Amino acid sequence: MRRTTRYHSDRFRLNNQLMWPILLVVFLSPFVFGSTKPVFWLLWSMVTSLCGAVLFGRMALSNARFRIAPRNLPVLFSLFAALGIYMAVQVLPLGALSAGVSSVADPGTVIPIDTISLTPHDTILALVRWGTYGLLFFLVLQITSNPQRARTFVTFIYWAIVIHAVVALLFLLQFGDTILGIPKWKYFGSAMGGFINRNSFATFLAFGSVLGINLMIERMTEKPVGKGDSSALGIYLGKGGVVTIGLGWVILIITLVVTNSRMGVFAACCGMIASTILALAKGAGHSSRIGMWVLLLLIPVSVGLGMIGYGAIFVERLGEVGTASDVRMQLYQQVVSMIETRPLLGFGGNSFEYAYPLFHEAPVSFDLVWDKAHSTYLALWAEYGLVFGSVPLLIVGIILFQLAAAYLKAPGQDMLLRCGLGVVLVAAVHSLVDFSLEIEAVTFAFVAIVATAWARQFELRHAAGKDVA
Repeated sequence: MRRTTRYHSDRFRLNNQLMWPILLVVFLSPFVFGSTKPVFWLLWSMVTSLCGAVLFGRMALSNARFRIAPRNLPVLFSLFAALGIYMAVQVLPLGALSAGVSSVADPGTVIPIDTISLTPHDTILALVRWGTYGLLFFLVLQITSNPQRARTFVTFIYWAIVIHAVVALLFLLQFGDTILGIPKWKYFGSAMGGFINRNSFATFLAFGSVLGINLMIERMTEKPVGKGDSSALGIYLGKGGVVTIGLGWVILIITLVVTNSRMGVFAACCGMIASTILALAKGAGHSSRIGMWVLLLLIPVSVGLGMIGYGAIFVERLGEVGTASDVRMQLYQQVVSMIETRPLLGFGGNSFEYAYPLFHEAPVSFDLVWDKAHSTYLALWAEYGLVFGSVPLLIVGIILFQLAAAYLKAPGQDMLLRCGLGVVLVAAVHSLVDFSLEIEAVTFAFVAIVATAWARQFELRHAAGKDVA
């Protein structure tokens, strides 16, 4: 028993310690332009790898077992590895498979290439990011295998996102409409925080809004016990009560509107409304249900009031939806042509920026640089082909199914599962027409929240008779 207790204790302390560097990565990565530059991809990869080395090393020295090991997620692990291997194949000198490429401007001239990827060095960087996401997911699984630590972890992520919202408002309204003091070159009048794209920042804030709704619902459904923060009054007004969480949530909603991201606000509303409906479907006490209905009503009311107070540009952009949709559809048609050219091989991970100019023609504007497909689904298929490009979608789809099944079977409410479901919905909706999940800082937050939810569903299936560390 002493050895078992020591292993449990070592693992418990290690997971407590690892939580802080992971939270720092999630918190700091948005401040450096959303970590869109290769130097930051490598930096966060090194930090995450160091955390992984510490975890594996100390677990080996203690002769302890992972609470959630790779063998516990064979399908997800296999799919993840399959895409990683294909990325490596794309940079190999397989000129016979690549068959060259040609431009719409000169279809008779074939440009020979030695690899499947048009830009093999960029594909290597894509592989580094992919590996970082996988290791981050695994690390968060270990950290959040303990339900109490998981709730603390999600709460810290929520307040980290609120801090980003406050910083964004300050630099928009008080410090000259800048990006952390750096003069803007586009998106004037839009809150952007440390990001260089308002839509990506909006997705990041939308994740926070989903966490806020679910944290408030969890507090509402608690049974009052004794005095202090556990009393009926404390649940609403105490430290970490509904009102405190709600103040942060209101800041997020206002900042969301001020990003002037139409789809960002819509996706956030989808995630928040879905979370509240899931909570109502599970049932609760009379007073809790009233509180949930109030929250459901507050979502559109808060967005509407935000538009009235701060949404002049947002409302103006709503009137341009038709024109913007026409431009996007023209772009999508040309991206589909790219996919049809190489439906199985793709043009290489992170190669869209260099491959699309070969297919760029009127009526898509030549005054802009189209370095993104503005649809993560199309970007994946263009870069990796229809088979391997569908692997990330399949991974997220399996996770979504597992979370939904766990939530249906879970006794009573479960905040962590709802957070995962709501965040996946936000990402899935916004990714239809934008590239937020192609921005590393946004993906870090997505992976951390979804991994926490997955750990919770694993715990619900395997909790009986097992220790939790």
